[in-house]
Amino acid sequence: MKKVLCLFLGLFFVFFSGRAFAEKIMAEVGPYKLTESDLEKLIKEDPRVEEILKANPSLKAQIERGLIERWVNITLLYLAAKDNKIFEDPEVRWKLLETEKMILAEAYLQKSLPKIEVSEEEIKQYYETHKGEFKQPEGIKLKHILIYVPQNADNKTKERALNRAKQIRSQLVKGAKFEELARIHSDDTASREKGGDLGILRKGMTLPEFEEKVFKLKPGEISQPILSPYGYHIVKVEKIIPEEILPFEKVKDQVKEEVKREKERAAMEELLKELAQKYQPKVYIENKNGER
Repeated sequence: MKKVLCLFLGLFFVFFSGRAFAEKIMAEVGPYKLTESDLEKLIKEDPRVEEILKANPSLKAQIERGLIERWVNITLLYLAAKDNKIFEDPEVRWKLLETEKMILAEAYLQKSLPKIEVSEEEIKQYYETHKGEFKQPEGIKLKHILIYVPQNADNKTKERALNRAKQIRSQLVKGAKFEELARIHSDDTASREKGGDLGILRKGMTLPEFEEKVFKLKPGEISQPILSPYGYHIVKVEKIIPEEILPFEKVKDQVKEEVKREKERAAMEELLKELAQKYQPKVYIENKNGER
């Protein structure tokens, strides 16, 4: 009797625990079911959705409803396509085959390529032999006062802005403090409260026509009004920052990623070489001489 009772209780536990822990169904269309874990996969497959959720977790329910609705609509259309034998269309079959190839190829790569490890010695060696790639161009530390001009402004508006910029420059040349006038007059809200400070500008970071003029300035020099798509700038160069090679510790992570990419490329090339020897691909493209 005791054995029978134990057996009954065991079966009872298995049956009801299985039901209790059965995965939650979020939607159902015909023979297809969308489970809670399937929904999580849909969220993880779209980086944009993950970014939105990180910034606004409160939107999760709304996003999930949208994803479920999309899954239902796609499944409805899929069932209709099957019923209407759309898969028999040659172009559709070709697309299905190419999609299958892409999915399986990616899965095979993930399974077949070795895990790439990068040593400290490899990182340092790459840095030493590629120092030129980690060069920062010459820069300038500068401040500016911007007199904003709308892009569709008429000539009178542009002339008024230019005259205002000239008047401000005149005050600066006579000894007025740049920081004070920037806080009063500059239309650049990002730098205005910092006295017009723009930090360091490196060559290649801004518009060529603007860059050409500001890099000709000497430390302490106040520029004539310089026109850009934003308006007129009055620029003061604080100091020249010479070209430099970034130190190893500052670019170590960047170097590591580049070494890893190179090793991944080499592993991929080796794998493809082996597969080409095995399957002997043939490419029928004529060269410049008309030969295949």
